[in-house]
This record gives sequence, C-alpha cells and structure tokens, in this order.
Amino acid sequence: MRYLIFIIFLFGCNKAQRQLEKTQEYLFKHPEFTADVCAENFQVKPDSVIVYETKTDTLWELIQFYDTTSTNDTIRITDHKTKVVTKTIWRDSIIYRENRAEQERLQLGLLACQTNNGITLAKNGMLEDELSRWKKKAKTRWLWIALLIGGAATVAIFKVIKAVRPSV
Repeated sequence: MRYLIFIIFLFGCNKAQRQLEKTQEYLFKHPEFTADVCAENFQVKPDSVIVYETKTDTLWELIQFYDTTSTNDTIRITDHKTKVVTKTIWRDSIIYRENRAEQERLQLGLLACQTNNGITLAKNGMLEDELSRWKKKAKTRWLWIALLIGGAATVAIFKVIKAVRPSV
C-alpha cells in the first residue's frame, strides 16, 4: 500500500515538470510564436531615442588687453583690461533602444516569405519545363497529323487522276 501511494506521489509531481518541458519544446519548435508574444507583451517604441546631457568640462581663459603709448624710447601702458571667458561644454549621449522581439519576429516572417518564394519559384520552373515538353509534343503531333492529311490527300488525288485518265 505504501508503494502505491509513493508511486502516485511521484507521478503527480512529475506532471508539472512534463508540462513545462512540453511548453519549452513547443516554444523552441515555433520561435515565431515566442517572438510574437514577446513583441506584444514587452512593447518598446521601435525608434526610441534617449538623450543624456553630461557636463564634461569648464574652461577658463584669461585675456589681457594693453593699450600703450610710446614717446621717444619710453613705452607707457595707458590702459590695462582683463577679460575672463568661461566656457562650459555639454556633451549629448544618444542611445537608440531597439525592440529585439519585434526584430526577431520580422526576421522570422521574412525567412518564411523567402522560403515560400523559393518553393513557388521551384514549382514555376517545373511547370515551365512541363509546358515546354507539352508544346514540343503538340508540335510533333501537328506535324504527324499534317503528314497524314497530306498523304491521304495525295492518295485521293492519284485515285481521281487515275479514274479521270482514259485507259488505252
């Protein structure tokens, strides 16, 4: 009796694991379904752009201006101006975020279309070959029919000529 309960317990616990394995197997066999579900549930704008502004550096520049006057050999500074230029550089970081699931879904759709296109082109080639064979058969049959009609007409003409011509 204990063994029976133990066996039932083991099979009961194994059911969830088997369902999980079947689900994973299905998802691996059908990646387009997985990509569709991911694209629907985790939507990201396909062309989303995130801009981060970062302050990189502040530059100080000291510029001095001198006005001078000279008399004979003497140089005199008449005006002295100092100018401070401050520049702050901002750098923009642009990040493009892509929707990978949507890309994968579209890639799988493209591959499926290419496969269908290849199959259709192969069938089209086979049908063109068969069409050329049938055209060749029709042409040879027409030649045989024309030859048969020509031969019958020739025999009929000779019979008429023989019947009309007086025998001597």
